[in-house]
This record gives sequence, structure tokens and C-alpha cells, in this order.
Amino acid sequence: MKNLFVISSIAIISMIFLFGFTQKQLFVNEPDNSNNTQTAISGEQLYQKNCSSCHGIERKGNPPAFPSLVSIDKKMSKSEINSLLKTGKNIMPSFAHLSEDERTAISGFLIGEKTESKTITELSPLEHGKNLFVANCASCHKTKPDDPQPTSVRNYGMQPAILGGINQSRSFNNFEKMLNMGPCYMPSFTSLNKKNKEEIYNYLSSIENVQNKYSNQSRSNCRMNCANR
Repeated sequence: MKNLFVISSIAIISMIFLFGFTQKQLFVNEPDNSNNTQTAISGEQLYQKNCSSCHGIERKGNPPAFPSLVSIDKKMSKSEINSLLKTGKNIMPSFAHLSEDERTAISGFLIGEKTESKTITELSPLEHGKNLFVANCASCHKTKPDDPQPTSVRNYGMQPAILGGINQSRSFNNFEKMLNMGPCYMPSFTSLNKKNKEEIYNYLSSIENVQNKYSNQSRSNCRMNCANR
């Protein structure tokens, strides 16, 4: 009986050791997929993220400042759209910070292709502030004196203030009140949350502008327009 007990014990220990070794080998040889997942984003998602604030969710735009992109394939090729995204034009900012893969995905989406990008570029707060400025303010306001003339200035004869370096003349609290109130012919921007307003303010504050942003001429023109309203 004693010998039988010893033999049984040795057999059990051997089985445990063999099972443990086998399991360890299986674990070691099992491929590690934890770092193999690739994040992809569609061309449509990239458009919504980077372009819809100006051109609209349905690509209809808001002419003349922000043209419609519906049927853009009849006016521009995919490569031409890609080049425009990289360089920008007039008040449209450059999207050179996006990867070639992302710009190609957006261009393809705009001409009706089903596209995606394997890379996703996150905007910095200043870049996001710039996009918000272009979408909400650039049709009337310049950031620097040598910027192209905004559409609303050409059309309506107004001379809104140049906003680059705004922190030199206005605090954020003052700027936020102005956005909420919408003085003169300026609309109210209560639809923007506080973070968005801070991003616009910080972007404008990052621009060096030696000209007085709120000149007496701009103020008097604003008062005149308000008086004739």
C-alpha cells in the first residue's frame, strides 16, 4: 500500500508539472495582439471633424464666404482638392498638419469614394481655435492688416476690428461678453461654449499685430452703423 501511495503521488506530481509546463508553453507561443489593433477613421468622419464647421454637415456651405462642396467633383479633381487642403486659399486655412493619408481620405469622400485613413491627427487647442475663428468670425474680421479682405466687409462696407493680438486690448471676460451680446451688426455667439470662446481668444492672442486692434476708426464706424440700424 505504501509503495502504491508513493507511485500514485509521483504520477500526480508529474501530471501537474507536465500540465503546467504545457500551459506555459502555450501561453508563450500565443501571439500578442494587444498592440496590433489599428485605429482607422473614415473620410466622412474626417470631413465632419475638420471641414463641417464652415462647409456644413451636408456640405452645402454658406455662400459666398463658405462655398457648397456638393458635386465638387464636377469642378475639381481629387488631386486638386488634396492640394487645396494642403495649401489653403483666402480665408480657408491650410490643413497641412493633417497627414497625406487623411487629406486623401477627405478628398476621396468629397468626390463620392468610400475612404478611410489609418492615421488620426489631433488638433492642438490653437489649431482648433483657428478653425473656430474661420468658421465663425473670418467672414467679417481680419487677424492682421494684410489679410485678404473678408467677404462681409466687401459686401456691406463695414470695417470690423482687426482681432490679432486681442489680449493687448481686451481681457477674455470682455471678449466673452462681446461674443454673447453681439454689439452693432455682430451676431450673438451664445451657441459657442466657454471652451470654444477661450480657444478663439487664445488663438487670436497668439498672433502678433502691431496695429491697434480697436482703432478709433473701427469704433466710430461701428457706432455709425449702429445709429443707422
